[in-house]
Amino acid sequence: MCAPETIMAALEGEQQPSCGGWHALEGEQQPSGRRHALEGGHQPSGRRQVLRGALAGLLGAGALAVLPRRAQAASGVRASRVLDLTHPLSPDFPVFEMYVRKPARRQVMFEDVIGFNTAEWTLNEHTGTHMDVPAHSRKGLPTADQVRPEDLVAPLCVVRIAERAARDNITELTVKDLREWERRNGPIPERAFVALDSGWYRRVGDAAAFLQFDALAQVMRFPGISPEAADFLINQRSIVGFGTDTSSLDVGTRREPLVHRMLLTTGRYGLENLAALDTVPERGAQLVVGAAKLRGGFGAPVRALALL
Repeated sequence: MCAPETIMAALEGEQQPSCGGWHALEGEQQPSGRRHALEGGHQPSGRRQVLRGALAGLLGAGALAVLPRRAQAASGVRASRVLDLTHPLSPDFPVFEMYVRKPARRQVMFEDVIGFNTAEWTLNEHTGTHMDVPAHSRKGLPTADQVRPEDLVAPLCVVRIAERAARDNITELTVKDLREWERRNGPIPERAFVALDSGWYRRVGDAAAFLQFDALAQVMRFPGISPEAADFLINQRSIVGFGTDTSSLDVGTRREPLVHRMLLTTGRYGLENLAALDTVPERGAQLVVGAAKLRGGFGAPVRALALL
């Protein structure tokens, strides 16, 4: 955000709209023409020139010319490919509205009025591709800002059950699935993250198909992780967490979040609504989780990436 004196310099001689901008919820039609007429005949380009001059003064001569250039990687991590395992978050992302409000977005600043664009979002921590942290299950356990950074980078193991899930929408990841994975790929690595690929992410454009809410039984019908598989991963293997491409770690028909509790109360984390797991090999990728560091958060939106 610009310093107040910079904004004041940019607006000098112009009357700022009393409302601060056209506040349109996404999907609403904006007024025709300019959102706010600037008094005195000043044009947005003049305002941007002032902003640019102020920024150049703060950063020094030649700084603006350097800003657009791509920085060199300094981490030492090299990847031939980077795959995005994250759904775009938008107001139409499917949520179970009995528990979670739909996301909302409205733009509140506009570059042709004040020189930059900003929007305000209202969303639940557990919307879109997101992280469940230990405090989600029990008060006093680590919150989103307390997840250890070293746990957010881990070997990624992808276990596929998509063919079975296409026939049975409430199938679960089993210990047998995990042992068969190890027969093909070797033992699950130390401090790995295990992801369930059920193929469910492809349904995200259709909320009814993605959530499959059964109004009569008051449950949802989508795949999940069995308690036996969760126990195997937690107690017989060394993992930082596990996740799914559905909206819950537990199968949709399970009324009590048993698998959530088994995982989260041990200090590990889960990822839900992962995407495109079928583009990642079963073994060999590195997971990188960019999680919002929400102080006191019981969860957080994430950008999950697989490095190959």
